[in-house]
Amino acid sequence: MSTSTTPTSSDYAIARNWTIGSLAVGLLLALVVGIAIGRRMNAQLRSVSETLRGVAEGDLTRRAEVHGRDELGRMAVAVNQANASIGRTVETLSTAASTLGTSSGQLTGVTSRIADSARAASERANVVAGDAGTVSHNVQTVAAGSAEMGASIREIAQNANDAARVASQAVGVAESTNRTVSKLGDSSIEIGNVVKVITSIAEQTNLLALNATIEAARAGAAGKGFAVVASEVKDLAQETARATEDISRRVEAIQSDTANAVEAIGEISRIIARINEHQLTIASAVEEQTATTSEMSRSVGDAAHGAANIANNIAGVAEATQTTTATLAEVDRTVAELSRLATDLQQAVGSFKV
Repeated sequence: MSTSTTPTSSDYAIARNWTIGSLAVGLLLALVVGIAIGRRMNAQLRSVSETLRGVAEGDLTRRAEVHGRDELGRMAVAVNQANASIGRTVETLSTAASTLGTSSGQLTGVTSRIADSARAASERANVVAGDAGTVSHNVQTVAAGSAEMGASIREIAQNANDAARVASQAVGVAESTNRTVSKLGDSSIEIGNVVKVITSIAEQTNLLALNATIEAARAGAAGKGFAVVASEVKDLAQETARATEDISRRVEAIQSDTANAVEAIGEISRIIARINEHQLTIASAVEEQTATTSEMSRSVGDAAHGAANIANNIAGVAEATQTTTATLAEVDRTVAELSRLATDLQQAVGSFKV
């Protein structure tokens, strides 16, 4: 009887059971490993999900747990890094928003003060511009008055020079008249001398007539005709004496009047000379005043021109100040908008928890 090597049914059963057992063990191990891996992945995903949910809710303090270096682990690390970066950005935005809000408030106050100062400066500039215009008008009026005064002073100077020239001519005429009157005095003296001679002759003639009358009386009838002639000569001599006496009185009066006239003319000459000196002094002073007035007119003209320029410049300043005020109003509106944006940004950033 030979030995058979053909597997029996029991061997098949054992092998089958072994295989089934091995498969069961493998499936069990795979199930255990899969469950473990699934739990770890689920925990990883849950941690990442919670972190992302916190980001969505504004909580940036959450961090995902890292359970390995696989894709899920790297994803958790990336989420944590992104969360931290967002947190730093939010902190920066919060600080910037706070600073912007503070700066906006300060800028609002500054622009408000600048606007007040600009308005006050504009009002003052307008007032000063009006005053400068008035000053310019007054200075121009003074300049016109100075020009008229200069013309009047030049006319006065001309009149003073004319008066000085007339006074000088009057001095010459007075001196000539004085010489003429002096000559008249000399002539009256000579006439007086002649009158004295005539008086002497008349006296002698009167004496001769008296002697002739006496001699005619002695001669009697023969000297009667001679007595008549002697009487007529005597009468003529007496009449001549009376006439010469009258002439003498008149000549003395002429001499007295001539002396008074000479003295008066001399006084007039001295007065006219003083007038001439005063006229020359006045002419010199008026000439100096003319130069001073001309210089003053030029200075006043320059001042009028400068005042007009000042008025124009101040008007420009007032206009620029008004423009600045309008610009500051626009800046105020911009600052208000920035303040509103800063408030909105602070509110938006405030919803995050860092």
